Amino acid sequence: MADPDAAGEACLTRKEEAYRKILEIVLSGDLSGGERLNEQKLAEAFGMSRAPVREALLMLCSENILCNIPRLGYEIVPISLREILDAIDLRLLLETESVRLACRNRNPASLALLRSMLAREREIQEDEEDIHSWILKGDQVHQSIAEASGNVILKRCIIMVIDLLRRASIQLILEGKNRPEGIHYHRAVLEAVLSGNEEEAVNLIRQDVLILKDLIMRK
Repeated sequence: MADPDAAGEACLTRKEEAYRKILEIVLSGDLSGGERLNEQKLAEAFGMSRAPVREALLMLCSENILCNIPRLGYEIVPISLREILDAIDLRLLLETESVRLACRNRNPASLALLRSMLAREREIQEDEEDIHSWILKGDQVHQSIAEASGNVILKRCIIMVIDLLRRASIQLILEGKNRPEGIHYHRAVLEAVLSGNEEEAVNLIRQDVLILKDLIMRK
């Protein structure tokens, strides 16, 4: 059976391609505070006309990710504390179900994916990671578990919330906050899912998601 995500990648329109590339710029944390996106420069960078770039920018504005400053460009819209806390609550609901399904969906492909992710986690030198690297690698662990759940719609919803919270994490980085020390939930939750220990996996994923809430509320 064909992978629906792979098929979708092959059918991307120019607008969708521009949308994904602009969104990755937003989520990368490369834009400094107050820096604006320029339609013409983006079109040149992507090697496409301005029309699909403009459509993608307008779509991001409609989703409240960007706002248009006439004659100046597009700015990233800051995420409110209320939105962040609501997103964390939603992520808790989605990801606890995701790990439950991953513990039960023990097919060769999902187990191989999780073993590969665990091997990578074991190679990471925790003390050498900055907060941005730690967040990005953690996002990959969560997305891998969502994929292992076998529920395509659940996976898409989790990725959407992760993307929103990655924008929140960029705000934390700009505020100079550091990642928590001595936290190893990513490795532990992968081990729990691989062993099929559903109760432990749910407990660990909850603790891991709540780390971001703790960082946000920390003064």
